[in-house]
Amino acid sequence: MKVLIVDDVEINRDLLASFLNGRAAVVSAASGEEALTLVEHDLAAGNPFDLICMDIGLPGISGHTALKAIREMEAGYTGARAKVFMVTASSSPDDMLDALLVGECDDYLTKPLMRQNFLALLDKYGLSA
Repeated sequence: MKVLIVDDVEINRDLLASFLNGRAAVVSAASGEEALTLVEHDLAAGNPFDLICMDIGLPGISGHTALKAIREMEAGYTGARAKVFMVTASSSPDDMLDALLVGECDDYLTKPLMRQNFLALLDKYGLSA
């Protein structure tokens, strides 16, 4: 499995990567713009991400905006869609609705993250190795 972790805080990226240790190849990005570049490159190479863990509060473009752009990119290639978990400190109902309905994410996790909850989501979406 190939995973992209997008968060502007390095310790958050490291924590998620530790949850995936031995389960996935992990690539990290510190901004929405960096994530878009990585996703586009890997789609063009025919090697898309299986899972994207995206923070909402990113510098530059937000996680919501980045996700919308990713979904447009995916549609322009093979139509393959990565599973996307929004991973954020925000438990706002508006943010959740935006992410799930408008942003087309698959699930929503609030920080602080619990390893067992994250691994349960991998199982739920058939992403466990």
